[in-house]
Amino acid sequence: MKVRFNKIIPGEDEYAVINACERSSAIDTAIGLLENGEQIIVGYRDGESIPCPISKIYYIETVDDKCFAYTKDNCLEIRSRLYEIEKNLDFRFFRCSKSMLCNIRKIKSVKAESNARMQAVLLNGEIVIITRSYVKEMKKRLGL
Repeated sequence: MKVRFNKIIPGEDEYAVINACERSSAIDTAIGLLENGEQIIVGYRDGESIPCPISKIYYIETVDDKCFAYTKDNCLEIRSRLYEIEKNLDFRFFRCSKSMLCNIRKIKSVKAESNARMQAVLLNGEIVIITRSYVKEMKKRLGL
């Protein structure tokens, strides 16, 4: 997508125009960012509430009925169910297994595994498995 920036005189109202054939989830996300700023998830660690921008999250996983969001350096507990988190996230996240959501922008590489599964290596070096029922969606998102 081509992007153009026009500088305006200080004091003029700032505005953005998006020209597209149809409205997609990517365009909805861009509109949301322009209107509201970055989407934040509140996580908890050691009794503290920690706001975390979703762009920093590599994946979200359920372990023993608790949800955790993993960033490059941290692990935060999220006090919501995975399906509740999923419906509030944008197009960058996809379900890669029954218990995990993955940020498509944090995938470094993918490799085929046995039983029609795939292995994704994330930018932080962690490996996640995409189960066979979610491989098709992941390939579509990555353009494979």
